[in-house]
Amino acid sequence: MAGGYTGKYCIIDLESQKVETVEPGDAFYRKYLSGYGLGAAVILERQKPGLDPLSPESYLGFCSGLLTGTKAFFSGRFMVVGKSPLTGGWGDANAGGFLSRELKRSGYDAIFFTGKALAPTWLDITEQGITFHDATNLWGKDVIETERLIKGKIKDKWTQIASIGQGGERLSRISGIATDRGRIAARSGLGAVMGAKNLKAVAFHGQAKIPVAQPDVLKSINRNYLEDYKKSKLSDRLTVRYMHTVSKIIARTGISVPSQPSMLRELYKKYGTPGLTVYSAMTGDMPIKNWRGVGITDYSYESAARNSDKNVTKYQKRKYACQSCPLGCGGIIDIKKGRFEGTQGHKPEYETLGAFGGLLLNDDLDTIIELNEMCNRAGIDTISVGGVMAFAIECFENGLIDATDTDGLILEWGQGDVLVRLLEKIIDREGIGDTLADGVKIAAEKIGKGSAKFAVHAGGQELPMHDSRLDPGYAIAYECEPTPGRHTISCYLYAGLFGVKHSFPAAKRMIKKTKGKKARNVRLYAAGSFYMQLINCAGMCMFGALTSRLPLVEYFNAVTGWDLSADAYFKTGERILSLRKAFNVREGIRPADHVLSGRAIGETPLASGPLKGVSIDMKNLRETFFNVVGWDPVMGGPTPEKMKELGIETRYQTEAFKSQ
Repeated sequence: MAGGYTGKYCIIDLESQKVETVEPGDAFYRKYLSGYGLGAAVILERQKPGLDPLSPESYLGFCSGLLTGTKAFFSGRFMVVGKSPLTGGWGDANAGGFLSRELKRSGYDAIFFTGKALAPTWLDITEQGITFHDATNLWGKDVIETERLIKGKIKDKWTQIASIGQGGERLSRISGIATDRGRIAARSGLGAVMGAKNLKAVAFHGQAKIPVAQPDVLKSINRNYLEDYKKSKLSDRLTVRYMHTVSKIIARTGISVPSQPSMLRELYKKYGTPGLTVYSAMTGDMPIKNWRGVGITDYSYESAARNSDKNVTKYQKRKYACQSCPLGCGGIIDIKKGRFEGTQGHKPEYETLGAFGGLLLNDDLDTIIELNEMCNRAGIDTISVGGVMAFAIECFENGLIDATDTDGLILEWGQGDVLVRLLEKIIDREGIGDTLADGVKIAAEKIGKGSAKFAVHAGGQELPMHDSRLDPGYAIAYECEPTPGRHTISCYLYAGLFGVKHSFPAAKRMIKKTKGKKARNVRLYAAGSFYMQLINCAGMCMFGALTSRLPLVEYFNAVTGWDLSADAYFKTGERILSLRKAFNVREGIRPADHVLSGRAIGETPLASGPLKGVSIDMKNLRETFFNVVGWDPVMGGPTPEKMKELGIETRYQTEAFKSQ
């Protein structure tokens, strides 16, 4: 067997408590790697088409990365996979910390759950076996308390736990799965799938060794990489130091400063993602006032600055890094106000600062910290919560709902105390909170009265805090990727920072193939997406890819011993992207089902600010992208010819095209 993987995964039926171990063979790993490549291959094969994601027969998978646990840098992320109850199509989410390594050390590359436990259950998974435990006493508890109680029983300091909070228990379609006291694999609503299975938590720990084919080569790669990664340029330090000034200049002139991986590395090392808040709010990257405002006028520089860089890190008690991470962008903060005063929690990341800040016109950092901690403990996605709150405020503002619908809450922009009370209702599914707990698309269907125009989403998933009018690559990601409304795959900026043209000859040929800047940008985006499939299958962190030229191909070959070319891996990335999209075709999802909200493409352009007058020809972007990746414009996924080329034909895909 090659290095990097254990060579097996298991299927656990929660109702019968039967465990099936599968050893798919080396060829399977060459074809799908691990991470969500493995996850998509297994679920497409095992799960019947058309199932309700919350039905007992659905599958939920936890997947480690191919490079996880090998000491390759940035390889500490795990993936959760399944059919999304939020979008109805392929769902995945990932998180860092140390769980991915412990999953693999328990003897498996992935664990899949099907069926529904007869009572609330948690599992202890080690290389010695799988043990079922009653979780009745844990049901209703938040993820921090759940972790504490389970670790008290296991008494193994290396134990890592994945659990759901009240959000997943109550089947909120915007709930996720948490580890490390509130770090959440948040998107796609997979916490609800876990809750529907009566699965409260899974503990992973073990002693299984993770093989590396060429350990000396791996050490050499790490040594050379780290030597370069630790370098710090004066120009980057000055850019970070004067980031606020640069941001204000861009806001007023539209003149942009090219981003470099080394500069972003300097920023993340100093502040983590909160270092982006002012820059994003001022340059048009951060959506303001439910995507209809302008940062410099509606939110203001002063408001953004209150929730940015040093104002966030002054709460920080200590920094932390995930397993195998040389960057260390995370932080534990002292919470100074609100219901969690006197405790510690994770500092709010940029997405949260944007979702609870500029999107809601809220500039009170203590409120944002409280909202963040509430979501982390309950296991709910902060991006979706911010989006659904903004939707509710705009509905209230326009008279579509009133105080009788909200139990007396007066929903207005920037009212921190009201936002906290509204989030309580969402977590508890109480009153208006029950309407909002499944996201903006379902909420708009329940409220009616034309409220859908205030629901900003793609395919049912609320959009992240990156405006597609600034970078149209985000528009492709939000509408066209297998998991809609996601910012962690590709855009024009990311693909440039990834350096795909330099790392993959096939990417360089692909991008040069077309004349015209717009068409080349779409091809650049596609190359970035292929690359990120590899990153996610490796269990690697996107921040490593954004802040450096990762030696990904060298890592793969040193760990596995395969000796494949860069272009062979690039083709694997393309295969995995189309495999995930094929799941959506099989489930009956068509392009019209993932259409991006009009505000995100400038259907009515903004009248001022850096994005003044900007609109996106989404039809042309989609058609161009589909043509590049070989997807059918009617069915919305890979054509039979593309499936055959990539070696991923399935009977479900063929049947879908036959029924066209």
